[in-house]
Amino acid sequence: MEMIILFLVLFILLFISVPVGLCIGGATIVTMLAFSDLDLMILAHYSTTGIDSFSMMAIPFFILAGTVMSVGGIARRLIDCAAAFVGSFVGGLGAVVGVASMFFGALTGSSLATVSAVGSIMVPQMVKRGYDRGYSAVFSACAGTLGAVIPPSIPLVIYGCVTGTSVGDLFLAGVAPGILIGIGLIIGNYFICKKRGYQKAEKVPPRKALATIWEAKWALIAPVIILGGIYAGVFTPTEAAVVAVVYSIVVSVVCYREIDLKGIYDAFVNTAVVNGITTFLLGISTGFAAYLSLARIPIHLTDLLVNLTDNKIIFLLIINLALLLIGCVVDNIPATTILAPMLLPTVVEFGIDPVHFGIVMTINLLIGLVTPPYGCSLFVASAACNVSMERMLKHILVPFLILVGCLFIITYIPQISLMFL
Repeated sequence: MEMIILFLVLFILLFISVPVGLCIGGATIVTMLAFSDLDLMILAHYSTTGIDSFSMMAIPFFILAGTVMSVGGIARRLIDCAAAFVGSFVGGLGAVVGVASMFFGALTGSSLATVSAVGSIMVPQMVKRGYDRGYSAVFSACAGTLGAVIPPSIPLVIYGCVTGTSVGDLFLAGVAPGILIGIGLIIGNYFICKKRGYQKAEKVPPRKALATIWEAKWALIAPVIILGGIYAGVFTPTEAAVVAVVYSIVVSVVCYREIDLKGIYDAFVNTAVVNGITTFLLGISTGFAAYLSLARIPIHLTDLLVNLTDNKIIFLLIINLALLLIGCVVDNIPATTILAPMLLPTVVEFGIDPVHFGIVMTINLLIGLVTPPYGCSLFVASAACNVSMERMLKHILVPFLILVGCLFIITYIPQISLMFL
């Protein structure tokens, strides 16, 4: 009964458009007052101590790095480099979006930053070549989900923090699934463009392609430094985030000279605003997760699911469908902090690797970023690409099915996630 009331209050508040953080906190307080003799100070305690984590510090630094790269010329040069290689093929501009999203994701770990940076640059170019603006924006939004699958990944950092799973292992596990999703979207885009007769971009002469690569050398070195440093044990993911910030500022100011002190100041202000929202959500969600644990709700949920089925295949299907639905209405950050601690005991009971489950859960919730009614990436693409949501939704079906297809492949073939561990 306690669990039913908790989630009933939570979804009622979400339905009437109360901010997500207040929904989580409000539902927790109401349930604690009604069913528990626990002091409400426990909620405040866990909400503050839950974000007092070294790993959590990676989040604002990756957000800042992404902001600087977007306005400092690094993102544009990565896109130019991708266009030099794949832009002249059928569906080439869409392939550029996919490849550039993988590159940019390997720098910032943020889906929304990737959608905004890549989409705002590429969609006008796609429209010039006859692409439908709605399709271009939708494809950019879907490809942008790669930003939080390919390491470094902010959602994977959060999952690692709330479950005690190694963030380094999660980063390694995200490489192959992220590439698989990127390839899937590029192949789907090829057939759509061939069917609709969208124009190819002009072929880049070899000399110009080499010049483009040379121009982008500082941008291309960044993933090597950030990811190579993590995997070589030179620095932790949090320290890598700081390195990414310093590197992006130095390259943008000294090498490319496309950002000044005011631009850097604006990047810090924007990052502070976004991080304030994220930190509040993380804090209150951690308190929520702590209450769930104290109320033994994860144990009850485990018993319920184990009694429902003892078949791992069916269990994973149920989990995927549930997470896809939840991702439609709840942001991936609070959803991860709430659900990961609840589901992990059951996942382990079924013999599923926590690292593999972290990848599956992250992809599920990221798909929610491109599905209504929440669809945060769709809103970002709509604003960045100047296209209405109604026009975008006409083209969502095929990319969505590709994402879901890749999700199920990754779910039922855990070796894809675990091959580098």
